[in-house]
Amino acid sequence: MMDLTKVRIVLSKLASGFSSLRGSPSELWKAYSMKFLESFAYFSFSIVFTLFLSKDFGYNDIQAGIIYGAWGALVTVYGLIGGFLVDNMGVAVSLRVGFLVCLLARISIFLTSSKSMLLFQVLFVL
Repeated sequence: MMDLTKVRIVLSKLASGFSSLRGSPSELWKAYSMKFLESFAYFSFSIVFTLFLSKDFGYNDIQAGIIYGAWGALVTVYGLIGGFLVDNMGVAVSLRVGFLVCLLARISIFLTSSKSMLLFQVLFVL
């Protein structure tokens, strides 16, 4: 069993790291908050994506894996393209646009019942 003093020391070190951000501009907090939400949505989506494809759209495991692999590869490609766009649009505008596009894409994936529309949204929008 872990000693309560050790737990307090670890929590104190963790809190001191966050306390250094107290004087930071509000834009930094907004950027970190949006990044946290986007990362949460990304990892949540990636965990359930193949199950979603199998159960809701009838893809077998291999087909769902291929779609998941294509999505993962395209996330990397879009990241490279997105870096160029962020440099030209600016960080604040690109965060807002990216957040809105991802939100709309995830809502549309949730609402769709067509396989072709789902594939379009996953591979080209999300």
